[in-house]
Amino acid sequence: ADLDCLSLERDNKAMTETANRASPQPYATADHGKVPAFIVYALYIAGVFSAHTLSPVGVIIAYVVRAEASPWVRSHLDSQIRMFWTVFWSVAVPVAIGVVLTPVLVGIPILIAAIVVAVIMTIWFGVKSVMGLLKLINGQPVS
Repeated sequence: ADLDCLSLERDNKAMTETANRASPQPYATADHGKVPAFIVYALYIAGVFSAHTLSPVGVIIAYVVRAEASPWVRSHLDSQIRMFWTVFWSVAVPVAIGVVLTPVLVGIPILIAAIVVAVIMTIWFGVKSVMGLLKLINGQPVS
């Protein structure tokens, strides 16, 4: 019986060590991930002036860095990801519907409405990015 207990303890210890090696390392410092989050905000702000061509690069960086970021920086990365998809879907869906319905002329007003939505969402995206960047610089999480 004692040999079985020792064997089970050894197996559990080996499994725990393997699991610890497989899991991502916890953040190294309290600011871990702050520079990539800053870069994402910079890309988002630049994206406002470049028809959002840089925004997909930013969201990819946010996804890559998020698992290893400290908790307060992760709040920024999560917010950045959420902002990207909010703008993407609120613009892509009306544009797609408008394009599909354009041959029957119903799509033209929908496309005009999609342009209005895109302008509003771009302003919201830019303002939210600047506000998030200021919070990041001050070391505050996004609420």
